[in-house]
Amino acid sequence: MNTRGLTIGAANILPGVALIPAFTVLLSLVFAIQVLLQYRTRRKIYQLTWGCALLFWAIAAFPEFTAALSSWSEVGYRAYYLFGALLLVPWLSLGTAELLTSGPVRLSYQAFVTIVTVLSIVAAVGMQLHTAHLATSQAPSNCAVYCTTESGYGGLNVLALVLAIVGNTVGTIVLAGGAALSAFRAFGGHAPRNIAVGNVLILAGALVVASASTLTRFGVYELFYAGQALGIAVIFAGFYAINNSVRVARPSPA
Repeated sequence: MNTRGLTIGAANILPGVALIPAFTVLLSLVFAIQVLLQYRTRRKIYQLTWGCALLFWAIAAFPEFTAALSSWSEVGYRAYYLFGALLLVPWLSLGTAELLTSGPVRLSYQAFVTIVTVLSIVAAVGMQLHTAHLATSQAPSNCAVYCTTESGYGGLNVLALVLAIVGNTVGTIVLAGGAALSAFRAFGGHAPRNIAVGNVLILAGALVVASASTLTRFGVYELFYAGQALGIAVIFAGFYAINNSVRVARPSPA
């Protein structure tokens, strides 16, 4: 019998372990609804993409919650990998691109994220999982999808790994570039400072989540769920700063 985290009288009570991912799910849903309601009112595409990214976060966090109660299911891990590992950062960065770019640059990045999204769905649904690595309440080993020390993976596993690397790397570069560009514009007096602050916060939140995930590669799992919750809060603070800045900058009717 697996008694990990379920010992009577011990401080490590399993429902308590599940509290942080449950909080992340609720936080993501609340923030997503707020951003999508802003889109409904103002019809800004960057709000729609950021709202979708927050929904992706909630979907990815829900299997984390159920895994903390017992262990990972195959369906849950596929959803977590698709919406968290593959799509979250590209869609966050798409919102930044929609906010700060235009013309061919914007269209090119829209095409990139569309291709990544379609291929990610195909890879996440069809890849062969090594389910032995899912028998945990913590973040599963990367070997569940692909690692060089094991065999038996298919071509879609390699595709999933490549998409995770490319999508997250390019997305992070776009987030960093957006933060730098908005800071430069604010410094020159060509844009509100809150837009720069907001983009820096979005980048910081994404890096918090990435750092918590990276630590699991070194056997540090204690910060994984907390990093998810902190990251979503910092990112929403960035959304809030940008929304307030744009709203204040809107000219008053004559």
